[in-house]
Amino acid sequence: MVLRMKTSADPAAQTAGPAPALAGLATPGRSVLRAVTMEILTRYATVLLLVLLIVAFSLASSRFLTSQNWQNLLVVQAVVSCTAFAAIVPLVVGEFDLSLGNMLGFLTMLGAFLGGAGYNGGVVIPVMLIGGVLAGLINGSLTVGFQISSFIATLGTGILLSGLTLGLSGGQVLFDGIPPAILHIGQGHFLGLGITVWLTLLLAVILLYVLEQTPFGRKLYAVGGSERVAFLAGIRTGALKIAAFAIAGLLIGIGSIFELGQSGAANAGFGPDLLLPAYAAAFLGVTTYRPGYYNVPGAVVAIVLMAVGFNGLNLLGAPFWMQPIFNGAVLVIAVISARAESRHVRK
Repeated sequence: MVLRMKTSADPAAQTAGPAPALAGLATPGRSVLRAVTMEILTRYATVLLLVLLIVAFSLASSRFLTSQNWQNLLVVQAVVSCTAFAAIVPLVVGEFDLSLGNMLGFLTMLGAFLGGAGYNGGVVIPVMLIGGVLAGLINGSLTVGFQISSFIATLGTGILLSGLTLGLSGGQVLFDGIPPAILHIGQGHFLGLGITVWLTLLLAVILLYVLEQTPFGRKLYAVGGSERVAFLAGIRTGALKIAAFAIAGLLIGIGSIFELGQSGAANAGFGPDLLLPAYAAAFLGVTTYRPGYYNVPGAVVAIVLMAVGFNGLNLLGAPFWMQPIFNGAVLVIAVISARAESRHVRK
């Protein structure tokens, strides 16, 4: 009797005993899988959303995946990308530049004005680039030297530049005498893609390397992380902030060359409308690649995401007023996501 009870109890003990052990072994595995899944969703949620949009629009419209559509889509985003890159650099050091859109319009108008006056590309291109750098230096000097909030300083310079743009235009669209070199940059193709697309990719690679692989870039991130700590560590925070604004101006100068070459003309109303999409891309990029930090790859993914979204809606017959609604919605979502990601990184 006793033996039978023991033998009958033994299987129960054997079946009951290993179960907690197996559960204990399974729990770490599930935890690791959950952690990996959350890491992928955190870092690449924007990429996954981009893939889903591409698949959805491909099924909804036969024109979406055509080479002609994608060539146009990417070429149009070259100027937006330059503006987004220009927004990222001051953001890295904790500052905003609200003059970027007006600066873009002014430099584009300046190039058209000089071209109409008979100057060739060898003069117009350097002047546009130097003009962007000078505008950036003014923004940086007002912010650092005069201790003016970057919101106010860059807003003021932006309004000033808009007035200069109107003065140069004389109330007209300038299209005569655009240098052939600029037109070739804006409208030429290489290996099936626009030259501006290849140059934008090159800019992205260079900026990525500078920000993440050089002491200069790491110092910029240090200033943005804590200006006081960076200053106590011996970093010249003021000089770096001025340099960040100057780099932003240079990138806008490059974008203005792209715009003048693509359109072949300069309109006084161009520029300000690109400010919000640029910042939306910069903020949305915080959720990708390096969560919690402004970064170039994340901004590139965000730019393509917004371009694909609006392009797909356009092919499906969405009205023209959907673009500002779409851009505004993306900007709000991007800011909320960026703030949430920054809090997560701090924890």
